[in-house]
Amino acid sequence: MVEKIGHIKNPLTVIASFAAIAEISGTTVLPFIEADNQNIYIWFLMFFPIFLVGIFFLTLNFNHRVLYAPSDYKDEKNFVNPYGKASPEEQGNKLREEVEEIEAEDTSEKSSATENADNSKKDADSAHDKFMSTAKINSIRNRQLMADVTLAEKLAVNKLTKELGLNFKTDVRLEFPDSNVRAVYDALAVDDDEVHAVEVKLFKARHVDPSRLARVLEQSELAAQSFRGIDPRNFTLHIFAVMDTPEVEMAMLRHNLESFAKRYKVKVKIHITTLNDLQNEYQYNP
Repeated sequence: MVEKIGHIKNPLTVIASFAAIAEISGTTVLPFIEADNQNIYIWFLMFFPIFLVGIFFLTLNFNHRVLYAPSDYKDEKNFVNPYGKASPEEQGNKLREEVEEIEAEDTSEKSSATENADNSKKDADSAHDKFMSTAKINSIRNRQLMADVTLAEKLAVNKLTKELGLNFKTDVRLEFPDSNVRAVYDALAVDDDEVHAVEVKLFKARHVDPSRLARVLEQSELAAQSFRGIDPRNFTLHIFAVMDTPEVEMAMLRHNLESFAKRYKVKVKIHITTLNDLQNEYQYNP
């Protein structure tokens, strides 16, 4: 008989069992209570279930994930470890998106500078340019941008690891199937009850477009709400802006990025440096 009784493995079952036992026990002992105290006890028996239901729905509204057991998930790994290594396809897509963002930036200053430089050495390069197609030039530039983005991400994560003393895992995918939240970060670390996500952005234009942060900020806002057992305030998004352009006003850049990040309900820390400084710090000379 005892073997047929399943063990309790779900928080919802615990709540239901507690409520049932409390009500049955309370009703059972009612006749044995002195008449003077029965009136108070009856009020308790009436309002206790209301209080219990109120607390239940508050929990359901603000932290519904604690009401599920690992067995309630299609894959129990999502309960214990909602993050893992991003697939090669995901990493490749993210890298291409970063390159496209850089190419789509306002490059009027760089275009002007490039035009002047081309005019100055037009005679010397004219013969060479005849044999180099536009497609080949774009391909070379695209590969260089990919290399720069990859280098910036690697050095920036190394710098944060050193400064924060955290064990960052690189190219991490966060996925919460129950809330349809999915995000890929350059790095992520979990320290006790705090989550640190890292997004590195390489900027090559003098005038930075803060809207490049919109997507990762939106995803992080949703991820912070979905992380089981983590207060959203303990989810920190580290945005590392790596500048690869001279004469940038760092103070103004920080102000613009922080102002844009305040539009979203997620804790953000802005880090700014130049690609040259990162290379010099780690003595990286390609």
